[in-house]
Amino acid sequence: MSIRDRLARTAAVEGAAVTVAFIVMVVVFAVSSPFFLTGQNLHNLFVESVFTVLLAAGMTYVIIVGGIDLSVGSVLGLSAGMTLMTASKGAPLLVAILVGVATGLVVGLVNGLLIAHLGVNAFIVTLATLSIGGGALNVLTTRVELTGVDSTAFTNLSQGSVLGIPAPVLMTLAVVLLLEFVLIATPFGRRIFAAGINDSAAHLAGVNLRRLRLQVYVLSGVVAGFAGVLLAAHLNSVQPDLGTGFELTAIAAAVIGGVSLSGGQGSVWRAVVGAFFLTTLSQGLQLLGVDPTWFTIVTGVSIVAAIAFSRGTQWFASSLRPAAPRPSAPAAEAAEPTHAVNR
Repeated sequence: MSIRDRLARTAAVEGAAVTVAFIVMVVVFAVSSPFFLTGQNLHNLFVESVFTVLLAAGMTYVIIVGGIDLSVGSVLGLSAGMTLMTASKGAPLLVAILVGVATGLVVGLVNGLLIAHLGVNAFIVTLATLSIGGGALNVLTTRVELTGVDSTAFTNLSQGSVLGIPAPVLMTLAVVLLLEFVLIATPFGRRIFAAGINDSAAHLAGVNLRRLRLQVYVLSGVVAGFAGVLLAAHLNSVQPDLGTGFELTAIAAAVIGGVSLSGGQGSVWRAVVGAFFLTTLSQGLQLLGVDPTWFTIVTGVSIVAAIAFSRGTQWFASSLRPAAPRPSAPAAEAAEPTHAVNR
């Protein structure tokens, strides 16, 4: 295989361009700041990435099937609040975790029922549950003080480690690997791609689209609920606006990683790369002393630049591929009478 063919094949891999951009960004920050590659900073970077990674991983399923979930940010905050409230009342750790995950499950179930069984637009439904979840958290925090749970088992969810690797990173890694495996190696994952590519064809092939979409939204809610549990343990405090903006970050991470908003294309690992891209960008800017008021602008520009870079790379790859051979004139002429006879 020639160098040209190798370059074209590498550039054509969806997500490869963003991975390269991410590596370049890491190198730039490492050269610009002596603190970027320190053990403490890398520890903080991985732990802070956990929440966006989980939300983006769950969002990947929803987007591939052709939907959208704007409620994951409020689910993250509300699940954190419910988890911390349960733990503060002296409930066992397992009960607190189950309450947080169940909160996400309920919201995902409501989303799925309204979208899949009643046919309500996904954007409208999840926008409504985004508002409801945020309002519920606001009410909860005004009635209960959600700070300072004195439980070693609870705080170990965030502060514990195994072989020097933070516990939340290990748990997130396990969830991501499981979700990636299910998506690419099981009939359930194949049905998700089929529905995203062409839901009519998937229906004719026997895919129960209503049940599939319900399952996907429940999965997204459960993953967001689990992220809320880890966030509650990490902060040991919940404020009324917790989770605000995370839904947009999760969508942006998935899109940056190459998950197509039109459905039918993407993978969990690509969304994870997008999540690390955004988190690393934010932390690198902080280390460089950039005014925090510029973070949103720089992040937005980076999202557009990353997507444009990815699309440009895809175009470059297609330009390197050799053109398909055209049929010779005699062959075309010979085929003409046969075509006329078949009519």
